[in-house]
Amino acid sequence: MPKFIFKKILLNDGPPAGDVSPREMSAQLKKSMDRLKAAFFETGTGRVAYERIKESEEYQAHLQLSNNLKAMDLGLLARREEKIAFWINLYNVIVIHGVIALGIRDSVKEIWNFFRGIYYQIGGNAFTPDDIEHGLLRGNRRPPYSLFRRFGGGDPRLNFIVEPLDPRIHFTLVCGSASCPFIDVYTPENLDWELDTAARSFINSSSVALERPQNSLSLSSIFKWYAPDFGADQSARLRFIAGFLDNAEDRAFIEEHAASLKVSYQAYDWRLNQ
Repeated sequence: MPKFIFKKILLNDGPPAGDVSPREMSAQLKKSMDRLKAAFFETGTGRVAYERIKESEEYQAHLQLSNNLKAMDLGLLARREEKIAFWINLYNVIVIHGVIALGIRDSVKEIWNFFRGIYYQIGGNAFTPDDIEHGLLRGNRRPPYSLFRRFGGGDPRLNFIVEPLDPRIHFTLVCGSASCPFIDVYTPENLDWELDTAARSFINSSSVALERPQNSLSLSSIFKWYAPDFGADQSARLRFIAGFLDNAEDRAFIEEHAASLKVSYQAYDWRLNQ
């Protein structure tokens, strides 16, 4: 039975110890989290022992670094590339931080409202994973199956949203589950190449499976949940996908049959990724 977070949990609840540049902060946090995961990777089981991280000195150092988010001035993230790289990295950090802090062992689904129940305080504002993904990176669009946008009128966090939406962000955000995209550190300087690489890596994996004889295409559920982000209709969405395929024959087939392909969606694996 999933647990429910009745009161949001602040993950960076200590005083800031220094003033870190916004352009460096999220990348530093991401690299810190990567070191933590590597230190507690169990070769025998092939998993990260998240449950052992919480008591480590390395985790305390990561907590101290995350506390510095409180002293940040997000207004210094002026360029669009800076904003996107910052929020992607931070999303991928806060999710794993939440897994560790809440003692999750198998799946983020152990906590019913995980993506709305944990948050970082950044420069005086609170940001949950849902705030970062749907409020900021998706330009304050409604989350799947929700009636409301993340931020209402007058919310100060509207000042930090990223527009226009770049659908490639969906191949960078790692929700802590096995079906999520590959995790990486993103930089403003190389962002376009990094987003393209993430898209190609995801689309050329089992997340997109074409069966030409059956005229059918099996897709990750990401393409169902966020369908409007990838195009106005099925043809546009499938042509978007085709543009990243390495196999020229598959690419041409999808582009030619985009309007008639039978599309199905794969079950999402919510077990913790490693």
